[in-house]
Amino acid sequence: MIEIFIKSIIFYAPSNGYTLLLQAGEHATRQLPVMVGQFEAQAIALAMEGIDLPRPMTHDLLSKVIEELAFGLDSIVISDLKEGTFYAKLMVRKVGGLEEIDARPSDAIAIAIRTKAPIFVEEWIMDEAGVTIAPKGTTGTGESDLELISRMDKLAIVAKKRYDLEQKLASAIQVEDYEMAAMIRDELRELSHN
Repeated sequence: MIEIFIKSIIFYAPSNGYTLLLQAGEHATRQLPVMVGQFEAQAIALAMEGIDLPRPMTHDLLSKVIEELAFGLDSIVISDLKEGTFYAKLMVRKVGGLEEIDARPSDAIAIAIRTKAPIFVEEWIMDEAGVTIAPKGTTGTGESDLELISRMDKLAIVAKKRYDLEQKLASAIQVEDYEMAAMIRDELRELSHN
């Protein structure tokens, strides 16, 4: 596994979303872009800036519960990548060792920052979804932040289309409309090949 840090949070207007750029170290050129929603980006940014609100947000509350009812958060791991969607686990310390709790990466990262727990990613995920950024002042084949976000936005659109088609396929099969199901299946295959 690779320990990663948040390099930046970037707003991308065309998708009205945010991208977390995660990298292995201050001078690393490989980064892992993770799309997050507005509220998750806000929760992460508040924690990064050390801003305490008068009332606890959900991530503050959950962080406190983990600290009080367990032995704290050991780490978080971005553990899987399926069809453009990242999966994460909270590694919570308990009497018998570590308990793995499934979480969205954005929520897990927001909690990790609050508890000062390290963030890890499986190396194969960095190899598959990571991108190389050319260091400042050099030329190279790396992508700029804007190119990276544009590419991630396109991947998110394809993932959403795949999800919608899978839902339509399930509905068509349920009502026994096999002709429609076959057409949707073919569209899903074409999407996979592209």
